[in-house]
Amino acid sequence: MIETTEKKELDSLQLSWSQDLAIGHELIDADHQEIFGAAQRLHAEITSDEPEYSIVGEVLVELIDHTGGHFAREEALMREIGFPAYEAHKREHTLLMQKVNDLHRRFMDSRTSSNLPVEVANFIQYGLVRHIMRSDMELGRFMHAGG
Repeated sequence: MIETTEKKELDSLQLSWSQDLAIGHELIDADHQEIFGAAQRLHAEITSDEPEYSIVGEVLVELIDHTGGHFAREEALMREIGFPAYEAHKREHTLLMQKVNDLHRRFMDSRTSSNLPVEVANFIQYGLVRHIMRSDMELGRFMHAGG
């Protein structure tokens, strides 16, 4: 069960997709929307009064799958257009994948970890969302400036 203060903190997270997050590439933006959808489902489950841990595990796997495929497509795009920050952006992808895989592994090892829901929510908010808002938006600006 999540502590009351942690629940309030989790409930305050904004995980909705908006056009403000679009980088202007149809496939990448569609990927981001799918990732946000998985993040919303995960958030809804971990903040429910009685989380179904099988659902949390399934959505974590879905998030890993979506994110891994998305990162591969995004990296191919960056190479194709000669994005100058490719190496740094790719390192961010590697770190994000390590973190989500670590969260999933820890979830599978200990389904009763009270801290894990907060860590998952923080990963979504401060890892994935921040990456989209900063690094991916930079990629979008580069694409629209003509590479």
